[in-house]
Amino acid sequence: MWLAIDIGNTNIHIGVFGKDTLQHTYSLKSGFPHPLQTNLAQILAPSTFLRIQDVVLSSVSPEVETFVVEYIQKYLLVKPKSLRKDIPIPIKILTEQPENIGVDRLVNALAAFERTKDRTIIVDAGTAITVDVINDKGAFMGGIIAPGIEVSSKALHHFTALLPEIAVKKPEYILGKNTEEAINSGVYWGTIGMVNRLIEMLCNELKCQPAIIATGGNANMLAKEIPHITAVVPYLTLEGIGIAYKTSIASDTQD
Repeated sequence: MWLAIDIGNTNIHIGVFGKDTLQHTYSLKSGFPHPLQTNLAQILAPSTFLRIQDVVLSSVSPEVETFVVEYIQKYLLVKPKSLRKDIPIPIKILTEQPENIGVDRLVNALAAFERTKDRTIIVDAGTAITVDVINDKGAFMGGIIAPGIEVSSKALHHFTALLPEIAVKKPEYILGKNTEEAINSGVYWGTIGMVNRLIEMLCNELKCQPAIIATGGNANMLAKEIPHITAVVPYLTLEGIGIAYKTSIASDTQD
């Protein structure tokens, strides 16, 4: 058994793989004081905890990654492997600066193409919203990065003197009758409208109607409002880590 760990800016997602199959998933909050030490041993069954033979990390948060590596080495007695540094991501990247593309975006693309085998748009709705494109050969073509829904709400609060920070949810009415309702409507429908328009513009630019897969914490919210989204895959990143790891093992065996 082995662990795939996706370290994001807001959450850590953990996947337990038995051979090539994703068997269990768990999610923890990122940040400090870090919950990993107290929670990992609790959420993994003792038999699973003792049988972990490898750990593979995908991270966009260097500080949290350092803590996770130290924890894994101390408590699981396993040296984690990092994607890109220790394990290559088997995807062609057609951008100007391939080394700057986030690991999470690349493994999402890898997993999406494994599902569709065709042109695909991947919408990852997390702390940031990324809208990425892969071509019919599975190559990463590029994408778009925008603020996530919580980031937009926090930004209004932190960069204004009087606007409160609110938990955004679907408004009952478009027209807000107080400050909180106005912010909620603006952030919610502004995010929906932005993602919907970006998808439409990408489809026009690509001159095709690709499959559109959503993932991330707000994927279901977007899918309910945007008919273009054809599937929601909550743990797309973990699937991508699994594909990269499996490919690496196969390559090592052939060598």
